[in-house]
Amino acid sequence: MVSLELLTIKPETVPDDSLTCSNISVSSTAPELTETSSLDKSNSTESSSLILDTFSQSSASKLLRRKIPRAGHLMTPRHLWIQSIPPKACDVVLTFTKTTDYKTIEWVKSLIVDESNGFSLCVNVQYHSSTDSYCFYLTASFYVLMKAAQDVHLPKKIIGGGGLREFILSEMNIFEGIEDHSNFFTMQERQTLILYVLNTLRVQNCDWLTELVESQPLISECMSNGIIEHLFPVHEIKTLKWLRIIWVKSFFSLQPLDKVCDYFGVKIAMYFAWIGHYTGSLIYPAIAYSTFWFGFGRQLDQWTEGVWFVVLAFMNVLWLTVYLETWKRYCAELAYRWATLDQRHQFLLQPRLEFKGHPRISPITGKAELWYPNWKRRLFSYFVSAPIIGLCLAVVFVLTILQIKLQDWWDSYIETNKYPTYLSYISKIMLALIIAVLDDIYNIIAVWLNDCENYRLDTEYENQLIIKVTLFQFVNSFLSLFYIAFYLQDQERLRTQLAVLLITRQLIRNIKESALPYLLEQIRFAKISFDLFGALTPSDGPAKPNGERVVSQPELECSMFKFDGTFSEHLEIFIQFGYVVMFSSAFPLAALCAFLNNLIEIRSDAFKMCYVYQRPFGQRIKDIGMWQNIMEVMGFIAVLVNCALIGLSGQVHRLLPDMTAIQTVLLIVALEHIMLAFRCALSCLIPDVPQWIATEMAKTEYIRREAASSKSQ
Repeated sequence: MVSLELLTIKPETVPDDSLTCSNISVSSTAPELTETSSLDKSNSTESSSLILDTFSQSSASKLLRRKIPRAGHLMTPRHLWIQSIPPKACDVVLTFTKTTDYKTIEWVKSLIVDESNGFSLCVNVQYHSSTDSYCFYLTASFYVLMKAAQDVHLPKKIIGGGGLREFILSEMNIFEGIEDHSNFFTMQERQTLILYVLNTLRVQNCDWLTELVESQPLISECMSNGIIEHLFPVHEIKTLKWLRIIWVKSFFSLQPLDKVCDYFGVKIAMYFAWIGHYTGSLIYPAIAYSTFWFGFGRQLDQWTEGVWFVVLAFMNVLWLTVYLETWKRYCAELAYRWATLDQRHQFLLQPRLEFKGHPRISPITGKAELWYPNWKRRLFSYFVSAPIIGLCLAVVFVLTILQIKLQDWWDSYIETNKYPTYLSYISKIMLALIIAVLDDIYNIIAVWLNDCENYRLDTEYENQLIIKVTLFQFVNSFLSLFYIAFYLQDQERLRTQLAVLLITRQLIRNIKESALPYLLEQIRFAKISFDLFGALTPSDGPAKPNGERVVSQPELECSMFKFDGTFSEHLEIFIQFGYVVMFSSAFPLAALCAFLNNLIEIRSDAFKMCYVYQRPFGQRIKDIGMWQNIMEVMGFIAVLVNCALIGLSGQVHRLLPDMTAIQTVLLIVALEHIMLAFRCALSCLIPDVPQWIATEMAKTEYIRREAASSKSQ
């Protein structure tokens, strides 16, 4: 038994601060810590051995035969969650790797509880038998949370209906609910503030750890050097169960976006609002195009079909313009509701956890900060990133053309030997699989390049990654369609290829990102259950008083997958958006396929958040960022593609058979300019921010100034 003393934090300047960190003892099941050796490992199957010692060999055999089938049936996360112990005074969990020794753990703890930097967290040291590792259960006093809230400019409600205002410690009495220390900050806010405190810690006084660099961020250095394994906020079980019912399982109900925002943060809630708005907008083209396809699309003569082709192309442009403008208005409404419409200047925001630089005094704030020269970043971008990206684009171009040639050979082979025509889909599915594999490979390369460029802010990092990945994805996902549409000019083949790509990519993604992680998680939990209970199951009697056969909630969450953000989800929907807006005129069912897929996608993504992944730290954003700009660019390209399809697919010649080639080109250019002018006019007529939001913001500012004026008098 080792007792690790923790600091008591109760600043004199804040009255009634009742949160005190007392001495915490490591569980008796944990191995004793020694400075002369690594952490000793305990046998997690100790309880099973005790059971076998109690019975004779024959009795034990009968018991195992009776219990193992039942254990195989009941070894599920549900039973582990039921038997798990909720953490007390724990908001964030930090776990160490198995190889981390006692001296390093104590050193990290000393930096976390150090009061010299103005912050000090409460640390409860625990041992996880399922992973043979130690971890910290972290929380903070109310005073530390208030100081961190002031540093990150966290908006909170003020008394008197004056809306939200950035928290200021010296004026804390004007904020609503300040007297309730336990509920003033939500659990998600506490976790975000604790993460901010951890981000302020720097490496110092660690001569025995030569791999760590002095003055660099402590957490990122320890993670990159195999000292810290996990850092995540714990789930709030009551709220999580409620979200599973009203969000995941309520398939046809509206999403509880405000509740999602309160629990997971603005960034994740904004993603689900975006995909929900996009899916709702797909109803109109899905109905219109499907009616044309199923109603009389196959029964029209060539002239009428050409007219409908032009009409569908114009409808594409109209729909995407209205969708983009209405989303910007809806996004502004959500940002106003979630108090992120007015974001602070980027130089006042906190740097990324992985950002590395040289220490200096900020010329803006006068405080110590890390600095990285821009010329180094540009040098790497121009002479390393750009050539590698160009090489990757050349490789995918060659592979795509070769695959299309293979399709031609395969189709002719089937036709020559009179094989069933459905075999022709094999080569098309192979192309979809190759595209998916190339996507995964390039994503790894793009992330590595972005890491080397060392961006300071999360927004900068993500924006640059979006540019790198979408450029590759555009070529990888659409090159084969452009080749078929404009080089081969085969509308029937374009329709088939688009259908295969759209359906196959969605199927692969759902399997890879939902079904497979969930299956692997079930296997992890089953292993934990068997290690802890042996042939028994979590429901076979209560836990023993000495702590055996007991698992904590954070210990279970350590076995869950880490959530890497909504980047891949945004990217996949963006590619789907490109398929719809550029080629729906060739394949009218694209909008319907996208609509049906997104109905499942919303709930499968919600399922992943509530069942598969660790809880992420909340992030505050005002919109979807660079994705909005990328979709605007996609809308511009869609106008060009639809006009080109009208001119090069034979539709113009069917409508106007006497038109020359020059006249056809002039007609395409004229249509393009008309559509672009229409888009521009519609964008100007629809303001990005609704008038009522501007009025409410002005009203709130007026009330706030009146309150400040009356207080000064």
